[in-house]
Amino acid sequence: MGGDGRWLKWMWVAIILIGALVCGCIAAGIFWLATSAGPAGGRVKVALAAGGVTFLGLATLGIAIGSFVAD
Repeated sequence: MGGDGRWLKWMWVAIILIGALVCGCIAAGIFWLATSAGPAGGRVKVALAAGGVTFLGLATLGIAIGSFVAD
């Protein structure tokens, strides 16, 4: 039963990454709609940047919190 902690840790990481991915997609969609008046190239850049930053921020925060909780 010593491997249970490792399994839960990886499950936490998976949940955090999936949640961050969903939030990043939502943020990209919001920025895509908010910049609908601009040219398509600019919209793509803004939407990808917003989604990427949201994903990286939430994933980093979630994994950092998870490492403190696990210890």
